[in-house]
Amino acid sequence: MKTQLYTILGLILCANMALKGQSAIDFTFTDTNGNEHTLYEDYLDEGKVVLIDWFFVACPPCNAYAPTLQDIYEDWGEGQDDVEFFTLSNKTFDSNDDVKGYEEMHSLTNPGAGEDGGAFDIFWSYHNSDFGPIFSTPHFTVIAPNGTVFPDVEAYGTLSREEAIDEAITLALTMTEVDTTVIDPEPIIDTFNYSISLLDTRGNAVSDVTYTLRSADGTGPIYPITIEPNGTFTIIDFEASYPGLIDPIITFEKTGGYLDGVFSSDIILILRHLLGIQPFSQPYQTIAGDVNNDGNVSAADMSVIRKNILEQLDGFPAGISWKFNPTQIELDIESPGEIEVNVQAIKIGDVNRH
Repeated sequence: MKTQLYTILGLILCANMALKGQSAIDFTFTDTNGNEHTLYEDYLDEGKVVLIDWFFVACPPCNAYAPTLQDIYEDWGEGQDDVEFFTLSNKTFDSNDDVKGYEEMHSLTNPGAGEDGGAFDIFWSYHNSDFGPIFSTPHFTVIAPNGTVFPDVEAYGTLSREEAIDEAITLALTMTEVDTTVIDPEPIIDTFNYSISLLDTRGNAVSDVTYTLRSADGTGPIYPITIEPNGTFTIIDFEASYPGLIDPIITFEKTGGYLDGVFSSDIILILRHLLGIQPFSQPYQTIAGDVNNDGNVSAADMSVIRKNILEQLDGFPAGISWKFNPTQIELDIESPGEIEVNVQAIKIGDVNRH
């Protein structure tokens, strides 16, 4: 077994992670090699500590962290001493065969299972218990021999994730007596902190932009959202705050002010581009020059600008006066944390905006 000296800080942090007085939920699963594992009978009752890696096969952070987790597993005796690791999928579409492929790809040697091995039922029982919710992946739970659960072992304070896992296992190994002390744990809530830099082609901040949160396929509810003046937007407990969304995205819209920054000189620049005399040199110019929003820059776009200047028209086709690159921000609700996004706002018709 790995021997480790842990700090007072680590003990305090790990103690705060544990849900005392609440015993782990027993379970049985069949791993990818056809072997059956029962939490209490095979492990806890034998004085062993169990770490559960909640993951799914296609999860990018899980795949990135898998080699590190294997190193930690080997440091703790690779299941031969008093610590065992389980890799359990939290998705119904991951079969034992899928998990087997994941194990082979990353040379994992600990027991693992998919839906047909019982993994999803185990995940669901923990996700909907006092030990949940479990949204992010990978998500690590450590269970002591006395049934005490450390439901979310992550980086804490100055401890890295690897150090936090080691601290939790080390402390769990000392917890062999059942602790009947009852405390009220703080709920584990995922927080997403978005920092959105939305600037025009001159590098200036753009005001009066409408932000909405919606499903990528256009179905379901649409939620207006407010971006702080410094460009930040925070989501706490995504599914509870914005229910009913599938593959959520943030979209932008800015209307009105069609001729802001648009002059006859822009018509001349579009003409010179079309004649090949002075082709556009900046990617944004092609987007800005497509005034009628038909996907091309043509004489028709020049005509729309001229008619607006002469007040023969009041606005551009489709009501669009600004476009954005990228056109939307895709939200990965499986990966909470700090997310930075840069968006360029392009004034339609203003091909000389730099």
